Amino acid sequence: MKMKVELGKIVASSEPLGKIMQEKTPIATSFRLAKVLKSVQGELETYEETRKKLIEELGKDGEIKQDSPNFEKFIEEMNKLLAEKVSIKAEKIKSESLSKVEISPSDLLALEWIIDE
Repeated sequence: MKMKVELGKIVASSEPLGKIMQEKTPIATSFRLAKVLKSVQGELETYEETRKKLIEELGKDGEIKQDSPNFEKFIEEMNKLLAEKVSIKAEKIKSESLSKVEISPSDLLALEWIIDE
């Protein structure tokens, strides 16, 4: 199944997804989580390449600081990038299949787009 998701949600869920991948879950849930991870990895790589290119373009010496003359432009471009909708091939994961997984509320919020009530 294809899902349309804002790139910002995928970026925000990258670390929590990595954490949840370390937990023991039922085999079907593990399979779905692995498919989600595979599906978003390409988008994350493209995001990181684009972000670095933008820093090279607008920053100085491979970084951009808040006092940089191009900082506002950088933030504007990053917000546009993070708002982009991307299509990934994945199925939502039933919340009950994660019932034994310990997860922080902030991580759960970041993974909300992939969890089905």
